[in-house]
Amino acid sequence: MLDFETDYEQWRQAKFAAWQASSRRQFIPIVDPAALSAQEVEQLRSQCEQSNFALYRVENPALADKEAIRGLVHQLGMTHLDKNLCADNDSITTLKIMDLGRASGYIPYTAKALNWHTDGYYNPLHQHIRSFLLHCVQNAATGGENMLLNHDLMYIHLYDQDPALVQALMQDDAMTIPANVENGVEVRGRQSGPVFYRDAQTGSLQMRYTARGRNIEWKNAAAVQQAIAAIEQLLGNDNDLIVRITLQPGEGLICNNILHGRSAFTNGNIPGRERMLYRCRSYDRLFSNL
Repeated sequence: MLDFETDYEQWRQAKFAAWQASSRRQFIPIVDPAALSAQEVEQLRSQCEQSNFALYRVENPALADKEAIRGLVHQLGMTHLDKNLCADNDSITTLKIMDLGRASGYIPYTAKALNWHTDGYYNPLHQHIRSFLLHCVQNAATGGENMLLNHDLMYIHLYDQDPALVQALMQDDAMTIPANVENGVEVRGRQSGPVFYRDAQTGSLQMRYTARGRNIEWKNAAAVQQAIAAIEQLLGNDNDLIVRITLQPGEGLICNNILHGRSAFTNGNIPGRERMLYRCRSYDRLFSNL
């Protein structure tokens, strides 16, 4: 297996070749999400191997209820699900506009734009989110576009500018997430860690990042500041590394926790037709234990 540090040039060439060969904007058809065929599993696995994510479309969206989605993620190797603060009891999060309660204080539960990030960047490393699934139950009347960027390609983008940039972001104190305090009670402590790092479980490259300045403190070092500026420049410009999709009912995304964001959206005036997605986060890398 090519390594992103010791075999960088070969790894780089392989990543770009796979990216060019991938069908990253095509949806893989799924008949029954609760019982994938061997061919469907292989298509999803192959696409994730090439670009760190895959898109799918359930032919009959009515089959993709929460129970079926839970069965789907287990078939993808996502067996250890993260139960975040606003997740449902089954560890699947229902993403929709929430005007009241704990969830209403978090951007994913509003119609506002969701800036670039990786999921669970605030978790301690032993609970890092290695993969997640987004499944669309109902799309918005307008907006709600998802933006995706494979973090392997971000690493390459920075390394090719200057290897010192990625080295700076691999320091254990490169980024610090302030404590999360709700109503005067600390629900999550202050967390420091690297942006890029080698996953001890799989050896793969992982990334932790958020573009929301109020949610992060960057190390006050020149190389770190230069690296963050380079990341922001790439994310802020349209380029062929960024994939944009607007999921429709029955469509979904699986990925190895790549960089992503979401545009603002508006719901229509029809009751029961508000934008809603299911989200599953996992401590497992896709297909790593299959």
